Amino acid sequence: MASETTDGIRLSALCPKFLHTNSTSHTWPFSAIAELIDNAYDPDVNAKQIWIDQTILNGRLSLTFTDNGSGMTLEKLHKMLSFGFSDKVAVQGHVPVGLYGNGFKSGSMRLGKDAIVLTKNDAAMHVGMLSQSYLEAINAKHVIVPIISFNKNRQLVMTPDLNANRQAILGHSLLNTEKDLLAELDAIIGKKGTRIIIWNLRQDKSGQAEFDFIFDKYDIRIPEEFDGSSRKGYKKQERIDHVAPDSDYSLRAYCSILYLKPRMQIIIRGQKVQTQLVSKNLAHIEKDVYRPKSISHKPVKITFGYNCRNKEHYGIMMYHRNRLIKAYVRVGCQLKANNMGVGVVGVIECNYLKPTHNKQDFDYTNDYRLTLTAVGEKLNDYWNEMKLQKNMLSSVPVEDEQKRPDQNWAQCDLCLKWRKLPDGIGKLPPKWFCHLNPDPQFRDCNVPEEPEDDDEITHSTYEKTHKKRKSEAAAQVFNKGTILFNPPSKEMQRALNIVQTNYRPATTTNLPQLVAAEASAQPSTPPDRRKRLLPAEPSPVPLKVIQVTETIELPDGDDDEVDDDGDVIIIEDVSTPKPKSDEAKHQNGTGSSPVPMECLDGEMSGVTSAGGMTAVATQTDVPGITIKKEEDDSYSDFHDPQQNTHSDPVYRNCNGNGTHNHEEEATYYKRRCEELSAKLRHLEESAGHRVKMETSPQQTQTDPGDIYSKYDQALKEISRLKLMCKKLQQLKSEPNASPVIEVDSTSEMDDMAIQLDDVFRRLDSCSVERDQFKTKIEQLQLEKMQLEAENNQLKTELQEASNENGASTSHPGNDRTKLRSLRVAVAQLLKTLMPDLDLEQVDYDVDVIDEILDQVLEQAEKQANGHE
Repeated sequence: MASETTDGIRLSALCPKFLHTNSTSHTWPFSAIAELIDNAYDPDVNAKQIWIDQTILNGRLSLTFTDNGSGMTLEKLHKMLSFGFSDKVAVQGHVPVGLYGNGFKSGSMRLGKDAIVLTKNDAAMHVGMLSQSYLEAINAKHVIVPIISFNKNRQLVMTPDLNANRQAILGHSLLNTEKDLLAELDAIIGKKGTRIIIWNLRQDKSGQAEFDFIFDKYDIRIPEEFDGSSRKGYKKQERIDHVAPDSDYSLRAYCSILYLKPRMQIIIRGQKVQTQLVSKNLAHIEKDVYRPKSISHKPVKITFGYNCRNKEHYGIMMYHRNRLIKAYVRVGCQLKANNMGVGVVGVIECNYLKPTHNKQDFDYTNDYRLTLTAVGEKLNDYWNEMKLQKNMLSSVPVEDEQKRPDQNWAQCDLCLKWRKLPDGIGKLPPKWFCHLNPDPQFRDCNVPEEPEDDDEITHSTYEKTHKKRKSEAAAQVFNKGTILFNPPSKEMQRALNIVQTNYRPATTTNLPQLVAAEASAQPSTPPDRRKRLLPAEPSPVPLKVIQVTETIELPDGDDDEVDDDGDVIIIEDVSTPKPKSDEAKHQNGTGSSPVPMECLDGEMSGVTSAGGMTAVATQTDVPGITIKKEEDDSYSDFHDPQQNTHSDPVYRNCNGNGTHNHEEEATYYKRRCEELSAKLRHLEESAGHRVKMETSPQQTQTDPGDIYSKYDQALKEISRLKLMCKKLQQLKSEPNASPVIEVDSTSEMDDMAIQLDDVFRRLDSCSVERDQFKTKIEQLQLEKMQLEAENNQLKTELQEASNENGASTSHPGNDRTKLRSLRVAVAQLLKTLMPDLDLEQVDYDVDVIDEILDQVLEQAEKQANGHE
């Protein structure tokens, strides 16, 4: 195989088979059509319309693509038929979609085996061909593209290779004569434009065409699939388990959402596609922002709303440079089979991501994964907020409501600008122009488009009440106290049973002695025995009362119910222990805190520290279960009651609500008084008897003096409890009494942080609104000054006219009435000439009828000149 060389170095060759290989990147046929539409949309062509149709040429079914853009020169046409040439740049904010210089080759060869391109501009007309059939017929070793040119006089431009190129095009295309070529060039509307004809269209295994042109005469569709027993609608591979949107199998539906903000009209088989502003054609619209972290990029706007046409079509619409890349991508709660996120559509333009070769997906990079995760979280916020708001107003789920778009927008068929229309405008005519706009400010095609009010948003446009409530609940959980306890081993339980049986209150001093003495009588536990983690959902521990200090009361029961490994079990309300205040430290150092254990049925988990007596763990918050912690200064040491009258017991619930229930406190202390009284009577009866104490092998009996000492302490405890009961009753009887509640300083700080964060967010929002209002005020003041100047000028002119005309001046009201009557008569006359004219929608107070009359007269004058 001969190869061209450059200074002795061979050039890379391109085999003709690569044309087919390159086209296989388009697994979906509409993506190939989109490549040809993009070429007409890009700023180097900047076509206003593109016509897509099917036709029969020389008995062959063909697809045609015709635009009225800038056309191409000979050099540009040659680059288009070659590979990898892309020099497109943005023009006046119009960013090109094309990136790789491969769209025409891959797209056209995916639709058919052969394509011919006809283009014209002010200077000349050119014809080029890219044909697999031609290359196979001549057994070509390289890809060759014949090109010929016509001058302004429609004559072939003479070149050394003219005959070879002309014979190749006329002999291997559907256009066999120069007359046929000129006829197709004349089919391009206007002086500039391009026309592409593709034939030998791809067929399925049964020999049928890949497209269905019969089902809808104004559409090009992908036919239904036959699975052996029945036919079913076509679905893209990633939507096998979902309801397929119309854009999967209808070219008209796909083209309507192909561009985020359409700038070009697409006409399919003679009928214009009703393009839509996807981000405006939603209900309950709210906006959020995403800030990509891995790259320096300005905040990306995300628009959320509900699909007004079909709630089963939902997900994220991902655009790149105004072009749709992925449609209806489900993220966040939409991925779960629980009907969450149904009907919600998100719109985002990801210009910081890189699309794949066929522009149907993005490169699977870390930025892409982070984007999907972030958008999923923000979609969850929007879904929860909408459910929270709408469920309070209606029992019908928001996704099942009958919805209308929040805004109405229309595109002028003449200047292609988008105009915002007022609500309730009704059905628009098939062709809509700027002069039909009810807003006089934007009634002229020369007026720029109305600026969007959310182009530079920096934060969410709605308050995430649901998320804020969750944060506050989490802060409340974080501020709860933590209660630790250690289920004792068998040795400790025996020692505690001795204390309970003989009612000798164990203090922080004598309890370790009891435990050590009992442990010395039993076989020692191996020192290397490791602590064991509790299961995720352990069986409830049958404990009734637990002292936060070492005094623990356990019920009599089977030893198997208590783990003999001494595992640490933690009941805590938060995941991180918090330091105690000075007052709490003082209380814990002087007394114990009896805790009624009503909340031990919750889910617990624990991790033992190296010391074996402390642990850190987390606990699932179980609603409806309450644990009370009494902060008592003198239960175990029995101080003088007079020293503790300043510190009232405070109860704190597991759910973080510091409620002060006087009845429960009074009942609790009464029950404790009765228990102490019964045990006091027992001590009085057994004051002179010997009591066996299994504290150590050397000490097996109790000194009676100890019993009398405990008797005195019990009397002091009874007095203190009675005094507390009396104070509680007094507090309860007072009408305006407020409970004494300890407020954790950390909780206050967290609440203040949340409030400050909310204040700052609102401050930012107010600052933005303030700047906007300032700008509007300045504009209004300027307009006011202009209007005042015009008003003064009009007054002057009116005064002069009044002076000139005197009393003969006609009344303006009569003039307006006559003008309106004249317009009504003209409209009736125009109705006879234009039967399609709808007089009900005509406003006779404006100059609409005048413009229509001018157009009719101009057309009649042209026809008259043509006849002459």
